[in-house]
Amino acid sequence: MTIRLFLPLFFITITFAQTHFTIPQNVWRLSLEQNNKLGNWKGHDGRNGWNDFPYQLDTSVHIVNQHWINNISTQTILIEYGVTNRSNFIINIPIIKNFKQTHTWLSPSADIDTLMHLFHPKNKSTSGLGDVTLGLNVLVIGNPSWRGGKNKYSLYSGVDMIMPFAKPLEKFNSKNIDENGIPYHFKHLPIGSGLTQWRLKTFGEFYRKIKGRLININWSTSISIFSRNEINPEISFLSVNGTISPDSIARSIGSVLYDKGDQLYGSIIGQIEVLPKKCFVSMGMDWMVSGRDKYFSNNDSWDKWMVERQNFDTKKSISSQLIKINLLNVDSFDRFGPIPFELEIGARWFVPILTKHSFGYRSSWIRISSYFQAW
Repeated sequence: MTIRLFLPLFFITITFAQTHFTIPQNVWRLSLEQNNKLGNWKGHDGRNGWNDFPYQLDTSVHIVNQHWINNISTQTILIEYGVTNRSNFIINIPIIKNFKQTHTWLSPSADIDTLMHLFHPKNKSTSGLGDVTLGLNVLVIGNPSWRGGKNKYSLYSGVDMIMPFAKPLEKFNSKNIDENGIPYHFKHLPIGSGLTQWRLKTFGEFYRKIKGRLININWSTSISIFSRNEINPEISFLSVNGTISPDSIARSIGSVLYDKGDQLYGSIIGQIEVLPKKCFVSMGMDWMVSGRDKYFSNNDSWDKWMVERQNFDTKKSISSQLIKINLLNVDSFDRFGPIPFELEIGARWFVPILTKHSFGYRSSWIRISSYFQAW
């Protein structure tokens, strides 16, 4: 029987940290992160909200403007293991500690206002486990910057499976109501979509040492595809003209098969070692574009409405910029205390012109990582 001991890296002299993509063989990296983000829904023109939507009630057409604000606090556990010097295994477990959504609207009609209060409560909140990621990254060519070598670059490929552990929208049940007679379906705030996501990645780095300081250009691209699955549809009077009965809307929709649009992601980050083996500063930008979603139900009009309607589209684009500082305490010859660790502090904000049909977030985070070796 083989016995392995997991010890802090007291004797390893190579400085490898969260500032690098991967870690050496038999090394574990455990990271804990606290992230807080606040964001508005961005419409087709980049402005806040879904605006100027016409809805016909009886013989009158009413204009409805809606706005959403999300406030999310997340704690994440990230576990990485160096299977070999060329491959790493990762587990990412997000825990949503507090998710609040504020939904407001503006309409000149009192009837519309009454319906909005019923179908779309102004304040919702939830908490729970997010979607869990299992992944594998493999070095294809080159040398990681923590190892060095003749080739001052590295190229990786990887695959992630993101499993739907997060709570999806609960099914509509007209008998499952609160003390005011409002179905809990309307008050429920989902965390996830209920779909399995497969992400294929290619990423890498170019690096040089100038005056004893490491300078990196890190880049990444990925494509995500989603499993097609049956979901619980959101019941809204806005989706079916002329029908305001929740039960009638639910019956007209029936079972729903959801096919989420593929996503293409890219990023580039510049990183400089300000203090050798002690402090890195990084700045970068990322972006994501997606294809349109597809819905298959008993109601063709509802399917089309869910995919695309006036001033709304499930084909989205998101872009953000970031800055972060990494403070390292991992060098065995120049370290404070017995346990090696790294502290990361960062901020991210959306790019207004490039963020449409999605939430534009401003976020900040703090992450601490430590390293252990399996002997």
